[in-house]
Amino acid sequence: MSISQTNAMQLLPIWQEKFGNPTGSTLGLFGASTSIGGLVPLIFFNWMGDYFGRRVPTAVGALIIIVGALVELFSSTLSMFIGGKVVIGLGSTMVQLGAPVLVTELTHPKERAKVTTVYNTGVYLGYVIGAWVTFGCIKINTDWQWKLPTLLQVIPSVYQLTLLWFCPESPRWLVAKGKEDQARAILVKYHGECDPNSELVGIEMSEIIEAQAREAAANVSWAAFFSSKANWRRIFLCTCVATFSQTTGNLLVSNYLAKILKDTGLDSTFDSTLINGMSTLWSYICSLAVAGFVDRFNRRTFFLTGSIGSLVVFVAWTIAAQQYVDEGSIAAGRFIVACIFLFQAFYTIGWLNFVVTYPLEIVTYQMRAKAWSYVLLVIQASQIFGNYVNPVALENIGWHWYIYYCVWIACIVAIVYFFFVETRGPTLEEIAVIFDGPNAYPSAEKHSFLNGTEKATHLELSHVEKV
Repeated sequence: MSISQTNAMQLLPIWQEKFGNPTGSTLGLFGASTSIGGLVPLIFFNWMGDYFGRRVPTAVGALIIIVGALVELFSSTLSMFIGGKVVIGLGSTMVQLGAPVLVTELTHPKERAKVTTVYNTGVYLGYVIGAWVTFGCIKINTDWQWKLPTLLQVIPSVYQLTLLWFCPESPRWLVAKGKEDQARAILVKYHGECDPNSELVGIEMSEIIEAQAREAAANVSWAAFFSSKANWRRIFLCTCVATFSQTTGNLLVSNYLAKILKDTGLDSTFDSTLINGMSTLWSYICSLAVAGFVDRFNRRTFFLTGSIGSLVVFVAWTIAAQQYVDEGSIAAGRFIVACIFLFQAFYTIGWLNFVVTYPLEIVTYQMRAKAWSYVLLVIQASQIFGNYVNPVALENIGWHWYIYYCVWIACIVAIVYFFFVETRGPTLEEIAVIFDGPNAYPSAEKHSFLNGTEKATHLELSHVEKV
């Protein structure tokens, strides 16, 4: 919700008046502040997930978000408000260090892709709530016009803290700490339908133990993280997913929609906040639709469809923006609004739902916490760049900035086509075979319960050789 607030505050006249109507580099700093705060845990606290488990960083992060929201609520200057956003960014990253990894490692194998994909749709759910609360507050003529949406950021964190009391720890982390009985009990309850003799649980436990033994023997430190060709391949793909998910134009739309709409002649507060609310709701619907089809199509299909679609939309968007600015075409200005909705659909298909799923699928258990920290670091760095540069570029070169996105997204399409591997199908341990070869986990060739029934699994590597 804190990200949606960046856009929402720019749409509220009382907030703009109170905090000096920031523009250019000041607005860029305002937009980038959450991501700047998000760098701190990645540099100093990325070890927490491995040392304390997945729940602790999630809980600590939720508490920090509450503190940051209260700082924003009582802000009297823009600097103080930005400080609150920095604190929220710190807390948000702490949550992200634990929560998505926990979800991935707790989920039943056959439901893993759907659950992790649905998890990330929560991003747009936060956008939806924030945008429509902002729309509902435009009639308020006091500081509560912006304070109410700000205070709302506390609610998800309180909800998260409450549910964490009832959430089990990661069985993979428990095995890593020598607590195999606790890990088995969790798997029996959530994967084995409370049957202590469940064959699925037995296979999962053997795969987890075998994987941990091999990876512990390999001593997956930060140095080892970069030590092999297979790991470099994983790092390359993680870097691509993290970077592309933040540089395809989504930050432009999610954080600076107010500026885009003003540049198309829509400067009414009512119209702007209504379009903001409708676009976030549309994005959320698209993300849920993608989550429902995640197991029916290959990962590469989603990546390529989303990227190619985004490219086509941005080319049309750029032409329309030029026509509006140079020719004064009202129709072109309204067409840009349609492009915004089309872009959000394609972005959701390609990137939003898989920024968590794909990186956590391609790394081994011992790499997972470090890899996810690295992914978050790249995401935060990309967000800082995009959030700072976008408003400056829009102010100085206007619609010409969209040409950059056309060229960049074309590069993304090429990289996805030639380098991204397919991961739909096998378990987390079996996916290691794609990168490390058939000797990575011998048991990966024995069993798979991905469709709810036991079947022989022989990983086809042809799709890897083609890319």
